[in-house]
Amino acid sequence: MKKTFLLGIVILFNLTDCKEKEVPLVADFDAEITGTSPNATIVFTSSSTGADTYEWTFGEGANITTSSVISPSISVEKAGLLTVTLTIHRGAEENSITQDIDVPGNSAILEFTDVEFALGAGDLDYGRFFSVATGQVYIDTEVNANNGSTISLAFESLGNTLHYFQSPNSDDYEIPNSTQTKVMNFPSAELMSQDQFDTMDDDELLSGLTINDDGESFSNGNIPGMVLFQISDGRIGAIKTRSINADRLLADIKVQKY
Repeated sequence: MKKTFLLGIVILFNLTDCKEKEVPLVADFDAEITGTSPNATIVFTSSSTGADTYEWTFGEGANITTSSVISPSISVEKAGLLTVTLTIHRGAEENSITQDIDVPGNSAILEFTDVEFALGAGDLDYGRFFSVATGQVYIDTEVNANNGSTISLAFESLGNTLHYFQSPNSDDYEIPNSTQTKVMNFPSAELMSQDQFDTMDDDELLSGLTINDDGESFSNGNIPGMVLFQISDGRIGAIKTRSINADRLLADIKVQKY
C-alpha cells in the first residue's frame, strides 16, 4: 500500500508540473520591407508562442487581404501606414496583435487609355460622363440613381471649338446623387507637362497638387493638352487630351488609386 501511495503522489506532481510549464499563447511578429511602394515587398516573420494556427489580415494596398501561413510575404502598392493583424489560435484560445507598418514610397495610380467623350448632348455613340470607379464613359440615358454617385467628370463642347470638363453636380445636368469634382481645364504647364503625364507610373506628382476650379476652357488648338481634377473623395487625377474630330474627344486619364 505504501508504494501505491507514493506512485500517486509522483503522478500528481508530474501533471501539475506540465501544466505550469505549458507555453503561453502570445502573438507577435516582425516585418522586413524591401523596395518602395508601389512595388514594395514585406516579409513577415512570426515570433509567436504556443500557436497551432495563424490568421493574418492585411490593410488596404496589400496584394492579399488574408493569409494562414506562419510567415507570409506580400507586395504593397500604397505608401504610408499598412495595418496588419496577426491572430493565433490554440484550440478554443486565441491571441492577437496589430501593428502599423510604415511603407515608404508613393502609391499606385489607375490608368484609362483611349477614353472617348461625345461633343454633344444626347449622342448615342459616345458618352459625356466618366466614372473613375467603373472606368466607363456613360451616354446621357445610361446615368441613373444607381450609378449617379460614381460619375466623376462631365464633358461639354461649345460649337465643337471650345471644350471643358466640369463637376457632375453642375446645374447643367440632373444627375441623381451626384458629387462635386474640382476641375482645372487650363492648368499651367508647370503643374504637369504632357511628358510628365506620359512617364507617370505612381502618384508622386499628383499627390503634391492643389486643385481649384478655374472656370476655363480649351480650344482645338490646345489639343493635345492637360486637364487636372480632384474628385469628391480627395483623389487627384490628370487628363491628357490627345485628339479631336467632328464626333469625339480622345483622351487618356490617370488618377490616384488610393
